[in-house]
Amino acid sequence: MKHFMEPKSVAIIGISRRSGPGSYNLMENMLEYGYECEIYPINPNAEDILGVKAYPGVKDVGQEIDLAIISLPRDLVVESVKECIDAGVKAIIVVTQGFADADARGKELQQEMVNAARHNGVRILGPNTLGVVNNFNRFTTSFMPLTREKAPVGLICQSGVFFVGAAVFSGQIGKGIDIGNACDVGFCEALEYMGDDPDTKIIAIHMEGLEQTRRFLSLAARIAKQKPIIVFKTGQSEAGAKAAASHSGSMAGHYQIYKSALKQAGLLFLDKDGQMGDAVRTLLQQPAIKGNRIAVITPTGAGGIMASDALENYGLELASLSEKTISRIANLSPEWMPLGNPLDIWPAIMKHGLKDVCAEAMDVVMDDPNVDGILYLAIAPELPAFAFLDASDDVNKAVPKERRKPLVGWVYGPNVKEINEKFEKEKKVTIFQTIEKAAWSLSLLRDRQRFIERA
Repeated sequence: MKHFMEPKSVAIIGISRRSGPGSYNLMENMLEYGYECEIYPINPNAEDILGVKAYPGVKDVGQEIDLAIISLPRDLVVESVKECIDAGVKAIIVVTQGFADADARGKELQQEMVNAARHNGVRILGPNTLGVVNNFNRFTTSFMPLTREKAPVGLICQSGVFFVGAAVFSGQIGKGIDIGNACDVGFCEALEYMGDDPDTKIIAIHMEGLEQTRRFLSLAARIAKQKPIIVFKTGQSEAGAKAAASHSGSMAGHYQIYKSALKQAGLLFLDKDGQMGDAVRTLLQQPAIKGNRIAVITPTGAGGIMASDALENYGLELASLSEKTISRIANLSPEWMPLGNPLDIWPAIMKHGLKDVCAEAMDVVMDDPNVDGILYLAIAPELPAFAFLDASDDVNKAVPKERRKPLVGWVYGPNVKEINEKFEKEKKVTIFQTIEKAAWSLSLLRDRQRFIERA
């Protein structure tokens, strides 16, 4: 995969002379990204493109080429692949659609290019792909604008929407491989690269269908011992499976079988849109969880009940708080207040003020040997008028730098966005849109820990 992710020279075949907004000029995007390599635009009708000398054909370059990117009409692609092979190109990305993702003729053409490449030891990524992105060396083959954060997240997908929409899906992306139709380079090669990559701490996968299942599961089980792998498997329904076949030529297979096999291999399985970004945040920000026992700290009794239900839904249990924990919170609470888990601290807040009580509750629960993780519910008041109801700074101060327990939360009130940001500024607390999602995040850490213990 090095020729795809870190090429020293790139030929762009089928590059347009048009540039600027609406041109979708791949080379313009690549130059603007700032990667320092030799770029050879291939266009027989141009002497130069964007100030870079153009060549009529890839053989006319006369230099060693690591990577060729082909963006031609479908019927011209196979011949272009063969020309690249004859020119000694080591790796090829085929951007063009209309192969196994289309009709019978497209499948024939795709197989023809694969046969030619394999016979000569050349690797092909795609077709039907945006290619790759590597924010650590400012390289991209995408003709669409992408985020450029050097994030420790490696994304492997079967659709460019996960590149362009990274902020919505994975939340962040440092390196990405869009395998498209996966005619040659597929999940196994991409996963092996991400698994060995020192810049990648978490691997996020979007999967429609899977070839080489045994090899992939064996590889995933090995890599998952070292770094978390999350997978969002689409094509759950019959209609979704048919759509996957027409989108990337993937045979989606039986969804429940996939789910069981992938989870057995240690992958953290996602089955809902919107979970990928939450999973990435949780795994990046929170420490491992030692067990199944969760403490709920809440200023609202109703919220505590909701949290109890959500934890039970995900197979987590309410911790039995130690006598020391109960005693310290009882010293702050009215005599009439029964205390347990969920730990309702509102009466104590009314007596002593929110800041002191929240800090004390966080400190004592963090030290409680009966607690493995904490679900924290907080008020989001308007600032500065109701700053006395904002516990974000005090909670962050109460959480030790060397965290031994995960801390997730849910915030409610008229100023959720600002208070969320205040809680998360030190990345000690991970805040979620709902109590349900917060509970789910703890179950994700629990599943990861169970796999590590088995492995």
